[in-house]
Amino acid sequence: MAKSYTKAQIRKITRRFGLIPLKSSLVSSLYRKNAVIQVKTKKGIYALKPFSRSKVVYSNTIQQMERVASYIRLLKKRKYTYMPTWLPTHSGQLWTLDQGTPFYVSQWIKGRGLETADDYEKLGLALATLHATSTGLHRTEKGTSPPTIQQLRIWKNQDRLFQKKITKVSRQDKEYRNWYNTHGKDCNRLSRRAWKDLQDASIIRLLRAERRHPSLIHGDITIPNVIISDDGQLKIIDWDRVKIGSVYADLAKALMNTTQFNPEFVQSLLKGYQKRKPLSRTERKIVTALYKLPREAWHASRHPNRSRDREILDNWDQSWPLRLQIIHILQEWTRP
Repeated sequence: MAKSYTKAQIRKITRRFGLIPLKSSLVSSLYRKNAVIQVKTKKGIYALKPFSRSKVVYSNTIQQMERVASYIRLLKKRKYTYMPTWLPTHSGQLWTLDQGTPFYVSQWIKGRGLETADDYEKLGLALATLHATSTGLHRTEKGTSPPTIQQLRIWKNQDRLFQKKITKVSRQDKEYRNWYNTHGKDCNRLSRRAWKDLQDASIIRLLRAERRHPSLIHGDITIPNVIISDDGQLKIIDWDRVKIGSVYADLAKALMNTTQFNPEFVQSLLKGYQKRKPLSRTERKIVTALYKLPREAWHASRHPNRSRDREILDNWDQSWPLRLQIIHILQEWTRP
């Protein structure tokens, strides 16, 4: 059940950030109801956001909020311009706690979504600038695996769960059985190719060295999280998942989640990215292999009766040939 917020609670929280609300309204995201609160004040319009804890990270909500705030401070110090400005509280913190929930306040970005090739080139530049931002660390924590190898372990596990789930679900669900008979083997074939590609010796060497150069990633680059503001600036919103992680996974996910299998948009995003952060041939191979992984099928097959997951599976007929077209483009991109 989605949590609601009273006007008195909203007023109390926003005052801690030096704001006096004139009007407030709850706004839902694609995945969550009442995900953010739009607050109109004399100073402007702001987003009051209850922090959403990541379930895949083994730390509590407060610890995660503190870590995110530290990265936002770092990006502000490095003058990263592609995110909304976060407001500090009267005490100088970037967040506050109310009824056990952390809240933060940032600019409300008014604008439109991604529409043109130029928009995607700007997104590539914004993403590369983030990935190239110095964290001030010489290496990730001792004893931890390199970020991409950590991500690959998670995705390999999801692939295994998919293999187990499809047999069980296809027996019980006729629609899903029909989907699997049509596309399941293609997904498995694509996964095998990707895992094989990632065993390339040059890729293994590069990934082992990755922990020496820790990078920040956004972690959730999707169409709703990228806005072209009214003054033409690109802004990335919803920084709840910012962390030190795999730039290759972040780029591959952005290509999958934003470009709608449009070749021009894919090429424009990569063009913008490489203006700021050129990629070697080995790095291009990694991104291409990660793009191949049919992660949407893995996710949707876990709950095939949920409307959004069923929609993903139902759209596979249309998206499959487009996906193969983009994979071909990326494979050409990896050639000398």
